[in-house]
Amino acid sequence: MKKKLIVVSGVIAGILLLATLVGPSLILKADRQEAKAESYAYSEVFFDEYDEVRTHFLEAVKGFENAGVEHQLYSYEIAEEEGLYIDTLYLPSKEEQTNLVVLTTGVHGIEGYIGSVMLDVFWQEIYPDLDKDNTGVLVIANVNPYGMKYHRRYNENNVDLNRNFILDWNNFDLAVNKDYPKVESLLSPKKSMNNAFWHEAQFYGSLVKNVVTEGADTISNALLGGQYEYPQGVYFGGLEDQESTAYVKEVFEKTLQGAYENVVHIDVHSGYGPRYNMVIFNSVYETMNEAETKALFGYDNVISYDSESFYATTGDTTDFYYRLKEKMGTDTELFSTCFEFGTIGDSFLDSIISMKYTVEENQNHWYPTDNNTMQEIVKERYQELFYPTEKEWREKTVADFAQACKGVMKAKLK
Repeated sequence: MKKKLIVVSGVIAGILLLATLVGPSLILKADRQEAKAESYAYSEVFFDEYDEVRTHFLEAVKGFENAGVEHQLYSYEIAEEEGLYIDTLYLPSKEEQTNLVVLTTGVHGIEGYIGSVMLDVFWQEIYPDLDKDNTGVLVIANVNPYGMKYHRRYNENNVDLNRNFILDWNNFDLAVNKDYPKVESLLSPKKSMNNAFWHEAQFYGSLVKNVVTEGADTISNALLGGQYEYPQGVYFGGLEDQESTAYVKEVFEKTLQGAYENVVHIDVHSGYGPRYNMVIFNSVYETMNEAETKALFGYDNVISYDSESFYATTGDTTDFYYRLKEKMGTDTELFSTCFEFGTIGDSFLDSIISMKYTVEENQNHWYPTDNNTMQEIVKERYQELFYPTEKEWREKTVADFAQACKGVMKAKLK
């Protein structure tokens, strides 16, 4: 009996040793994204670096200048470091100020890469058909240039800018997220990750423990709404306006104070929803329900306040726009929505994976691992979460954006 126990223990020890040595390489191989295809729709503008995106944007502005198109460009430099800009381009209507189309990209820094591509799609497939006599266009590009440069969702202060658009900080409850403190240890591990095999075991062990003690809904609620008490945690919304937020708030206010009768705003994001579908995600303050939105825009992938998959957030751009309009008491018509490109997927398992990748990136930001394989795994997973290299995904994003944008313009512009 003792001999059998020794043999069994040896086998188990051997298996664990093999998993420790070989497991990380297998995990990295499984997580490694496919090489980018050489040719696909808009392949030449799927950039990978912030400087490439900004240079391309300024080249587009130069194109308008060479074509004699009236325009105004303002580049707002973020104080964190030299060379980080929010670029704002305004193309006024030629005669009547009826419609103003507002596009924002890169509120979540790493999502600015897909946002940059969609600006190209807009200029080439949407803009030519707009009535330039009564319609102006305002683009606020790369709202979070720091996060974009360093391939993070968050800004230079670890703030999620799409949880930072608070209307009135003086009357805002920083403890609004009651569930986050309950699962903070799961969402904000305070140690570095080393061996990938053991990291996987530890994460899922912690997840199971928290599901049993706190419940799956508690974890979900803690993540989705944003939190304002843990500066090193995920989805931290800050304690005050960030520099980028203050700038965009001012621009939004000017659009509602101006002469345009009708403002249509699209904020471009990625990461949530079914992998090969872009979702029009309406604000909770938008009165159109899911069925009405689908019928009006001729687009099937819609989430509205009455949708089963709808979830409310705190401090996002679209909600802020509606609340700002109400506060100002302006007669300007407003439609503000989010175009969200799904990446991982929308099943229960997909949501766990998305959470895991988010937690890992934030953990590695604060407690960097010196394990090269683990570093590569975190990098590959985070890109997959926001900016997949797969040709099919990239081509579908272009097609979906063009279809949805045409539907919105047709229905919402006068």
